[in-house]
Amino acid sequence: MDKLDLKILGALRFDARKPFLELAKELKVGDATIHARVKKMFEEGVIKGFETIVDDSKLGYGITAFVEIKIRPGTADEAIGKLKSIDGVLEAHEIHGRCDILLKVRAKGLIEFRDKLVKEIRAVKEVISSEAYPVLKAAKEERGMPIITGL
Repeated sequence: MDKLDLKILGALRFDARKPFLELAKELKVGDATIHARVKKMFEEGVIKGFETIVDDSKLGYGITAFVEIKIRPGTADEAIGKLKSIDGVLEAHEIHGRCDILLKVRAKGLIEFRDKLVKEIRAVKEVISSEAYPVLKAAKEERGMPIITGL
């Protein structure tokens, strides 16, 4: 990856709907260059896709919580496989510390979250215990690292 690739990534991260022709003019290159570079970054897995970012709270999902999960030793793959398939589990991470797995969960309200925690998350047989941390206010949520183009 060179400076041009980083500039393309930075621009698309800020506005993924920007037409390639407009981006090419801004970066002073041909639009075919932009198409070729983006295609190559897709093929290499640098760009995973373009998505619409939705404000979940506008759809009624008012609760975000992080859930620490302690599991039986040696069962991480099985546990994560089951936990990540639960509706409302946005992220599932195997970690090291006082717990083994960290989940990010969304629900419409506290009752739905409690039911999901008790009836689905704690029902996974590999789970020994859990501790939930409802988010009071999200101070910052980023989708990725900033692209530094001045290298």
